Amino acid sequence: MIVIGIDIGTTGAKAIAAEETGKIIGRGYCEYAVDTPKPGWVIQNAGDWWEACVRAVHAALASVRDKNAAAALCVSAQGATMLAADANGSPLCPAITWMDARAQKETAKLEEKFGEETIYEKSGWSPSPSLDASKIMWIQKNDPELFSSAASFLSTLEFINIKLTGKNIIDPTCASIRQLMDIKTGRWDGGMLDFLKITEDRLPKIMPSGEFIGELTQKASEELGLPKSVKVYNGAHDQYCSAIGSKTLEPGDVLLATGTTWVAFGVTEKPLYSKSRLSPGIFPLTGCYGAIASLVSAGSALKWWKNIIGEDYAVIDLQAAGRTRMESAADLLFYPYVAGAGLLHDPHEKAAVCGMTLMHDKYDIARALMEGVAFEARLLLEEFAQCGMGEKTKKLTKLTMTGGAAKSKLWREITGYVLGCGMNMTEEPDSACVGAAMIAAVGIGAYPNLQSCAKKFVKCETLELTDTAQYDFYEEKYKRYLEKLEKKS
Repeated sequence: MIVIGIDIGTTGAKAIAAEETGKIIGRGYCEYAVDTPKPGWVIQNAGDWWEACVRAVHAALASVRDKNAAAALCVSAQGATMLAADANGSPLCPAITWMDARAQKETAKLEEKFGEETIYEKSGWSPSPSLDASKIMWIQKNDPELFSSAASFLSTLEFINIKLTGKNIIDPTCASIRQLMDIKTGRWDGGMLDFLKITEDRLPKIMPSGEFIGELTQKASEELGLPKSVKVYNGAHDQYCSAIGSKTLEPGDVLLATGTTWVAFGVTEKPLYSKSRLSPGIFPLTGCYGAIASLVSAGSALKWWKNIIGEDYAVIDLQAAGRTRMESAADLLFYPYVAGAGLLHDPHEKAAVCGMTLMHDKYDIARALMEGVAFEARLLLEEFAQCGMGEKTKKLTKLTMTGGAAKSKLWREITGYVLGCGMNMTEEPDSACVGAAMIAAVGIGAYPNLQSCAKKFVKCETLELTDTAQYDFYEEKYKRYLEKLEKKS
């Protein structure tokens, strides 16, 4: 039996094919465009998601002789990217992505109507032009004909679910990030819908992650090259699927997903609210909750520096490793807010380098940048711990690191020493696809739950960090980082 995990991300679609033992037997990837036709606008062609999905699945199954062995699939999806569609689910406009910022005025009106605190408490997300409530208001004001003619407003997950099964189904993690669902009831928020002048029949049906949606339509079967009998199970937001695919399943577990943006994802016993606005949501299948916090200036900051100095990551890693903690980079502090300061700071805070002299070079700065991102990650994790993960779980119990920075020996070691705790590293980079495949495997009955499935599907190694001097050095440097941060503020 083969299960398929699909991830429809921001810039491309990925797919893996896995045996029920957890062995991955094929993978595929296909990119698509992100367009910026006007300042603040960031759009995509939703049809490209499906075409890329089809190509990725074909690539993942290229070496599989018997396609009839494919039994189930599930989709992981980017959140808060929305389009207006007709009664068949076909796009009536380009998809407005989560990066789009055009709906600033509409966000202000939402806050004025409901209050920021109320919106956050209900949806788990602070009001933002990135999220669908503001974008639906924008369409209503700026394109009333489109607003009136749209049979439904879809995000990425349900668009793909319609393509697969003909059924308009969303899960709670994707529904809440649209800012249209109350996470305490798991239902569409009637007050919000009334204010937006839409009814529930213009939105997808909310079903729990892991619920059986249906079998493939004849058209989907033909396009994917899969038997029509393949069962489709409801997926989740990509960060939730990444957590599942990284064995981050129990209250107290935290995933540090390191990409362009670093995302800290914690599993909690109840919705985790905070003054800093951690984003809580309903965790798939386990009866727990998730909480998300992001560092927007993380991988993007190192990429920015890489492009400036004209080196590749391998060279930066090698050379920066030689700038040891006790020598040239010891007194250099980099506050890496080149793409924004993020959750725990004034959003207008700018990047800064402190302690730089004529003796420093581009690799000292690179190392200090990596350290700065690790310090910011520690601030996020301290926020999780301070808020508490639940009544029984008062602190973080397990940390897993995945993504681009986890591939860098230097950056993962810096992060480990800065965080000062044991850390697991996943062997499989496509954790969102793995998480989706696991949901499918549990759905079809190959495993009784995600925990038993993870024992087969997820392979981790423990990062062994035994240099106590490094721990001491970074503890002292972190204190200096915080002291200067307070002075900057």
